[in-house]
Amino acid sequence: MCCLQRLTDTNPLLQNPSSVRPNVELLGGSKPERNHTPIGGDQEKPASERIHQDILGATTRATRSIFHRLRDQTYRFQRSQLYKILTSTTQPSHAISAIVVSLVLVALWPNLISGQGDAKQKCEHGQQEAGDTRGSPLTQIAYLSSFTIHFGAQIWMTFVSGLALYFSLPRHTFGLIQEVLFPKYFTLGTGLSTISLISFVQLRRSTRPELADRNLAHWDPVDLLQIVALALTAFLELFVRLYLAPPMLRLMHEKHRFEARASIGQEVGQFDGTGNDCLERSRHYKATHKKFRQIHMATAILNMVSLTCTCVHLLYLATRMTI
Repeated sequence: MCCLQRLTDTNPLLQNPSSVRPNVELLGGSKPERNHTPIGGDQEKPASERIHQDILGATTRATRSIFHRLRDQTYRFQRSQLYKILTSTTQPSHAISAIVVSLVLVALWPNLISGQGDAKQKCEHGQQEAGDTRGSPLTQIAYLSSFTIHFGAQIWMTFVSGLALYFSLPRHTFGLIQEVLFPKYFTLGTGLSTISLISFVQLRRSTRPELADRNLAHWDPVDLLQIVALALTAFLELFVRLYLAPPMLRLMHEKHRFEARASIGQEVGQFDGTGNDCLERSRHYKATHKKFRQIHMATAILNMVSLTCTCVHLLYLATRMTI
């Protein structure tokens, strides 16, 4: 009995409710509220935190559902006859090149469609609006964002990602990664450099309205150099994406099949088949490897040329920037 009395005196759950909450008054005969605190002592989460977690979970589930639907649609498209025609023949590449070049020409030379008279009217209208000489804010955002993203992607892909993965991963693993990155990299570069080219010409026409009635051949040599640099960048990246990247990836797959049969491909760095009797005796492997190296070298050279053109335009911006 002594132990039971001591337990009753020390445990607040076994005490009289009136002694536990002496300062609580009952209003209107209502019963006192019970405390639903968890046994572990953890307080119930605030309503704002619960709402935040619900929103985050719903957003995550919705994003996952969207990506799954896009992936399913991509798989269906890859199994279609249209995808086989686009990837197995060269005619779609010619059509895409012609469409891109035509859009760029129409954007750079609007006088081909609108005529000289409309251009002069635009020039006179631009001269009347003396306060608006910096161009549209949307055009400025498109120009700066496309150029900076393009230049950053070139630096990362050329000097950081490629070299780090090449000297860190097995060759076959590195090849599989480049197979995913190469098409996306050159597609992104083509789009961004085209946007930079068109927006640069539009901004120069807004800054100097007298250029609206002139052909590009009569522009300043410095501006013409920038147009040529941006146009050459877009053309080279489009050429690599459509005509060099697909055969290079096919040759890489064929070369990997030969090397997998000879238990080669897990080494890090360059390998040309020397030291392996099976590969040295295979003329087909040597021809495939040589052709792959040629296309890969051409791709690397064109990428460096496009990076040089981008640096030329970067120097142009640096000499005219005022902060």
